Amino acid sequence: MPVVVGIRFKDSGKTYFFDPSAVETLNQGDSVIVETVRGLELAKVARAPHPVAEAEVVGELKPVIRRAEAADFERMRLLSARHDEVLARCSEKIVEYSLPMRLVKAEYSFDGSRLTFYFTSEKRVDFRVLVRDLARTFKTRIELRQIGPRDEAKLLGGIGPCGRMLCCSTFLPDYARVSIKMAKDQDLPLNPTKISGVCGRLLCCLSYEHEQYLEIKAELPKRGAWVQTPDGPGEVVTVNVVRETVIVELGGSGVHEEFSPAQISEATQRVGTLARSRAEEGIAPFMGIPPRPEKREPPPRREPKHTGERRLLRNEIDDPDVLDALTLLEEGIDERSAPPTEARRPMPPRPEELRHNEARIEGPADVMAKSPLILSDLPINDLDIPPQRPADPRRVSSIPPRRDPPPARPDQAQQRQHMPLHQSPAAPPQEAPVGEPPAEPPRENELPRLPRHRRKRHGGRGER
Repeated sequence: MPVVVGIRFKDSGKTYFFDPSAVETLNQGDSVIVETVRGLELAKVARAPHPVAEAEVVGELKPVIRRAEAADFERMRLLSARHDEVLARCSEKIVEYSLPMRLVKAEYSFDGSRLTFYFTSEKRVDFRVLVRDLARTFKTRIELRQIGPRDEAKLLGGIGPCGRMLCCSTFLPDYARVSIKMAKDQDLPLNPTKISGVCGRLLCCLSYEHEQYLEIKAELPKRGAWVQTPDGPGEVVTVNVVRETVIVELGGSGVHEEFSPAQISEATQRVGTLARSRAEEGIAPFMGIPPRPEKREPPPRREPKHTGERRLLRNEIDDPDVLDALTLLEEGIDERSAPPTEARRPMPPRPEELRHNEARIEGPADVMAKSPLILSDLPINDLDIPPQRPADPRRVSSIPPRRDPPPARPDQAQQRQHMPLHQSPAAPPQEAPVGEPPAEPPRENELPRLPRHRRKRHGGRGER
């Protein structure tokens, strides 16, 4: 394992490893001259020589040349005395070339062969002409570095909001990663002036105690939670992380009292033990989990009958015979759609259908010879009236009331009683042609056929 020594060039800079084999007995805080990529530099020992793993060594180890002498410190003092003069000359050149730059600091290397200028700018700057002019003026190698707000505060130093020197300029080796979530976890006011440092960024010290805050908050109850205290149950209104206590508002009296997590946990265990003992003795309000009410199944959904089209047909039809035919059709549909639980007795034909069937069987000549049958001449008890079924309220509400036909004259009433429905009153009686068998009598519950009307087509051949 290689032996290295920790070297730091600034009080708040990073620690680099060097080879201490050329110098004997180096202690922490000794000033030494080391070799770097930029040349010889004056530095301090941050850590005494010690062995490290080879994986921790990055690149080639540079040697420690010698210990620093009094002449070395005098030389550094003379070079630092030219700081103000160098900044003034450089500022004049910047104004001359109208560059958007603001100088922060100028540094000479230990041997004076390099002069470095640090500046800030909001955008990238093309300073190639300025570098050539400064090299001719100072007769040395010029280097310009653009830095950010935190680097500026680290180079210049200052006093923070706490009243102490800035952490980044005294002991902080690297910038801490800070986020706004750290301020929220520590219950700090989200005011930029309260949580920002001299550089205008979030305070680096927000990350110092963040882990401790998270550990303490994990043990304390959250704000708004109900807890059991020695004085009774209550709601947590305030969490004091620094004192590791909570302030509870008691439920009965509303008094605010401060308790520690140990007191709350002890009271919770005591109440739990008491509740279990009562449950074993049977004094508990209920034993076990109360039964849940059983969920009732919803009734089966009834499919609605599509009666909109039927209602529309009845509203457009004025003929009472057609309305009766539609009613019979609906009754037939209802019978087919109903479940076959019990056989339904066939409905006897109506008196009008009986008259119609007798007229078709006897023929038109016999019908004209016999006297018409008038239902009003028969007694009511002799009529074979079928039993009436109870009216369906759904169908009754959808069927419009039957309209009575206009009164006919005495000579037309006698003809209509013996005339088929499909034949108009003005047409003469039709006789069956010779040689053809007579027409079959109509079947039971057969509806009369209505005449079909054909629409004339206009615009045929030869018509314009």
